[in-house]
Amino acid sequence: MLMSTKIVRLDLSYNCEMHNLFQQQRHYIAPYQAESAEHFARRLLAYLTLYELSPTLNQHPNAGKLPDLYLQDAQQHFTLWGAVDPLSDKSMRRAMHQADQVILFLSEHQAIKNSDWQNNAATDCYKFSDADLSHLILMLKPHMQISVWREDDKLSLTDGTQLLDIQLQHCSHH
Repeated sequence: MLMSTKIVRLDLSYNCEMHNLFQQQRHYIAPYQAESAEHFARRLLAYLTLYELSPTLNQHPNAGKLPDLYLQDAQQHFTLWGAVDPLSDKSMRRAMHQADQVILFLSEHQAIKNSDWQNNAATDCYKFSDADLSHLILMLKPHMQISVWREDDKLSLTDGTQLLDIQLQHCSHH
């Protein structure tokens, strides 16, 4: 299923007691051209997972040449490169060369198929269950109002009618 809207308006209430952070912000997120709802949901979850770091969401993907979300220092060096798709060996080497840390955000089946990613201190991986992604897809709307409660390795999302608890699972290193 493709995203049918040009822009998603996200009114977000984000609360993390552990870091004493509470923010309410409006975000405008543009789905990529011909982006699937599942892919957009993973980008949104990646953003929410790293929210306290204030990552930038890339609005124009470039097939592994640019991250889906990132952090940069004052010299425009990537301190964090986030990708919501498996990276080819070449793309992974490029990302590791250009960034201090690379984080992949994958679905369960992508994580299983790509479990041979390099065991490198600068790389990390989160996997989201297919059930959680399916549930989040049902919550996607052109104007979303979401409250997020963050605990150590869990995100609780609600849009006022549905509640989704997402366990943040690290992919196992091999």
